[in-house]
Amino acid sequence: MRDLRANTSLGQAESPAADEELPEGQEAPPAASELFVISHEALFEEAPSSRCDACGEALGETEGAGYDVPGRGVYLSARGDETRLESVPLCASCASAIGMTALARWEIEEEEG
Repeated sequence: MRDLRANTSLGQAESPAADEELPEGQEAPPAASELFVISHEALFEEAPSSRCDACGEALGETEGAGYDVPGRGVYLSARGDETRLESVPLCASCASAIGMTALARWEIEEEEG
């Protein structure tokens, strides 16, 4: 497939030279500007989320000594032969709570048989 992304700029041939006089009533075109062309695939790229998927809290930069590191969660969905995994961001407290709950449930299930 051909890559449709290009970076072009308006060149000198499209605009009059700086010392060239313009006809009366005509304005000079703007200085050379950049034109970006991209394919439709850019519309379907997922932007990284900056909010926790569980509680909606904004995820900030970590400032502590490693105890407030945000985590990631995974949604698993299956329909017919298709299986999808979706990775989502979690804040440190939600990641810890979900992880501890999963460990506790696993231990309860192990004790029951």
